[in-house]
Amino acid sequence: TDGSRDNPFEIKLPKSEGNSYFRGLKWAADNRSLIIDRNDKDTKRRQLFYIHNAGGKDEQQILVIEETDDKWQASLSAIFEPNPKDPAQLLFCSEKDGYNHIYLATLEKNAPANIPPTSGGNPTDAGYSGKVDIKPTTRGRWQVEWAKWLPGGDQIVYLVNRGPGNTSERRFVVITSNGTEVELPSVGRGGMLVSPQMDETQQIAPVLIYSRSQWNAPDDVYSQKICLICEGANQPRQLSATVPESFKALVPTIPQFVDIPSRDNKQIKAKVYLPAGHDRKKKYPMVIFVHGAGYLQNTINGWNNYYREFMFNELLAQKGYVVLDIDYRGSAGYGREWRTDVYDFLGGKDYDDHIDAIDFMIKNYGIDAAKVGVYGGSYGGFMAEMLAFRNPEKVAAAAALRPVADWKNYYASSPVYTAQRLGYPDKNPEAYKRSSPISYADGLKTHLLILHGIVDDNVHVEDSMQLTEKLIRLGKTQYFEEQFYPAENHGFVRPESWTDEYERILTFFERYLR
Repeated sequence: TDGSRDNPFEIKLPKSEGNSYFRGLKWAADNRSLIIDRNDKDTKRRQLFYIHNAGGKDEQQILVIEETDDKWQASLSAIFEPNPKDPAQLLFCSEKDGYNHIYLATLEKNAPANIPPTSGGNPTDAGYSGKVDIKPTTRGRWQVEWAKWLPGGDQIVYLVNRGPGNTSERRFVVITSNGTEVELPSVGRGGMLVSPQMDETQQIAPVLIYSRSQWNAPDDVYSQKICLICEGANQPRQLSATVPESFKALVPTIPQFVDIPSRDNKQIKAKVYLPAGHDRKKKYPMVIFVHGAGYLQNTINGWNNYYREFMFNELLAQKGYVVLDIDYRGSAGYGREWRTDVYDFLGGKDYDDHIDAIDFMIKNYGIDAAKVGVYGGSYGGFMAEMLAFRNPEKVAAAAALRPVADWKNYYASSPVYTAQRLGYPDKNPEAYKRSSPISYADGLKTHLLILHGIVDDNVHVEDSMQLTEKLIRLGKTQYFEEQFYPAENHGFVRPESWTDEYERILTFFERYLR
């Protein structure tokens, strides 16, 4: 940036195995050494390299950590941060004990070389021995979702899903130099804290900036000083007030947070919306909302991407429906085993979780077994189709928004996401077949509504087109209907399209679940 014609240097890492990609590159505190996080072996191996004096004649490559997961490497394990004061130290995250936690890596320095000052060498930089001391810094059945060194380099602040609300809420915690953990004060019970950033220019009291929300309150921005020796300095301060008073005056249906037992003796975290005056001795229609993305958490005390669906769920509850929203297998927030239980079969254990949840609700919440509906978009649309095709006795009506119908198509669109979960279509065709709703289309005996944006560049419209053609050829015309949106992508933009979509879904449920 000084205007000189600098020459690029190529850093030749050990050759990767299988498909690979870089998850992160960061400079160490000396501004000469580079830390590189690489994923290879078809998403199953993670290697963290330390390149001492990158591009220099004395460049030295050190493998800090190598981990292999027989399913796939977690996205949260891509968190790593060099110590801002000590170039020989960094923190990184790993799921090696089953949950994403912080580990501290310290490189062993060589003794200072005996270099005469006249030689132009650096007698204080003799490189590293190659040995790395790694110590676990956090432990527990919860996960770290963000971590940062404080400017002094002797404390770490991190964001974690533990506390009074357990996995449904978030807290900031500071680890001191002696290993003591100090939880920062929060507003009320905490809620969801997301998108943290830190002003690192303040050495004594750096400032966190983040968004905070609750299930009935959209995000506002907060700041929070971090100074463990400053009395009263750590209290959060609200910086924005964007939620209108008219919205706050609304009295929505309060969702109940419920644990539902699964057939393999695990607990499925769920939210249940009950209509006013709900009586378990009576019979109610029920609608299941299936969140998208697969790896995402929706059973939270927070506002999230599905705020439209939250409002639609409120509308359904006001109209007398019980609404169920579960964090099925593969969802975020519950550790490695829950995350990877969908490996090799999308629509396996995550499908079972929905069936188990339906049975639980019928038994405990007065649900009419003949009036159960489901809706969802993207991965949620995929699951809606799987339920309709494979268990029409359980589901009377399914609305599939922008759904994946054939995972081979999605591999062409998003190869990393798909290969993580199913491998490659040419190497594992049976996994793709058993995971694709189109394989079960002949089982449709209930009511299906397909909705898809034609210019969707995530889940391409060909999925719904191919499924439509197959359903026609199978003589299933009486069971399905569809609506395409010529000007809409994966996430709709125009309010008219959102309104049209959800009016159609509401009409669909009113017709078949009443």
